Amino acid sequence: MSIAVIGIAEVPTIRDPDRTRWDILLDVCMEAVRDAGIDKDDVHAVISPNPMAQPAMANDMALGKVPEVLGMKGCRDIAIANAGGTSNTNCLRIAKSLIEGGQADFVLIPHTTVQSDIPSEDLINFFATAPLDKQWEYPYGVTFNGSMGLITNRYMHETGATAEQMAAVTVSLRAWGALDPNSIFYGKPVTLEDVLNSRIVSTPLHAKECNLLADGGGAMVVTSHEIAKNFEKAVYQLGHGTRFMSATPFMRKDLFHRKAYRESSTDALAQAGLSINDMDVRQIYGAYPYTQCSALEGYGVCDEGQGAALWAEGRCGPGGDLPCTTMGDATGRGHTGSGVSMAFYLETVRQLRGEADDRQVPNCEHALLTTSGGSVMNTCTTIFGRSPR
Repeated sequence: MSIAVIGIAEVPTIRDPDRTRWDILLDVCMEAVRDAGIDKDDVHAVISPNPMAQPAMANDMALGKVPEVLGMKGCRDIAIANAGGTSNTNCLRIAKSLIEGGQADFVLIPHTTVQSDIPSEDLINFFATAPLDKQWEYPYGVTFNGSMGLITNRYMHETGATAEQMAAVTVSLRAWGALDPNSIFYGKPVTLEDVLNSRIVSTPLHAKECNLLADGGGAMVVTSHEIAKNFEKAVYQLGHGTRFMSATPFMRKDLFHRKAYRESSTDALAQAGLSINDMDVRQIYGAYPYTQCSALEGYGVCDEGQGAALWAEGRCGPGGDLPCTTMGDATGRGHTGSGVSMAFYLETVRQLRGEADDRQVPNCEHALLTTSGGSVMNTCTTIFGRSPR
């Protein structure tokens, strides 16, 4: 048995401190249940990703406020998961365990993040320290952008990727985001010159190659394959694989995560009985442009060192023959903490349902989605399809 997504909901990613966390949370929960076509009392469990840098909200969600406020009379269990950008993936794993164990028929997975009302200094400190080793990295002045800048610099050195090729990744991601009403960059594409002329944040990363922190929220309703067959808009999980590397970038031998991308995707594809060439879209959550390149190399879509060229040729952006990351990643959409991976799952469901409007990949039957947490400490790859096979 495996799981399927039958209901989704999302609010636009923006910066608006007047849009409260509970406003967002209640909206997406109710809309996801409506989209699934079930009653709120049919939900047997609420499994939530941790809203990062928001301890009060995290505590409310961990202690069961969501089913209580929504009056979910059938709720039997609650939990909260925190694995950074893979938190939603872990929520899906918990949901799968509950469903396969007969403890739940329908599980709601909601997320909300509001960062615009958090003082800038607190946000900077949180995202500077959270993914870094406090003994061996942070004391020497390394920040998250600094760490990713160093890795990007090394990637460019080893592969020969140029600044123009790396900037082209952001141009394509922003092109996807410009087509998405839920993106903070909706209607705001950028050119190579825009990216290359933006200020340097951490060599070689320009400001437009880094993340803009924003507010957002989304939710999914999941159930078993068997039950999902009664729902016309179901999207089915077909395979899953994971690899952990290291919480500390300094300690990694697999610096660009190619081995982790390869092994996690190989496991997921084998479970699904499919190959990488069967994938109509590849959704890569890495938050920084180099991951979009090294993931393609790890999956075996291209040779090592050739990922940046694919993006520079326009093959991965709108209209390309290898569409990737159609929600724009954090650089093309806005960074909503662990909610970025929620947006990836929702976009994947839309693509497979044929509901992605101007971003729609033609004849989308199968999708590969990889989430990563922390400073890309792991890769969690899932295969989804329009049918349970």
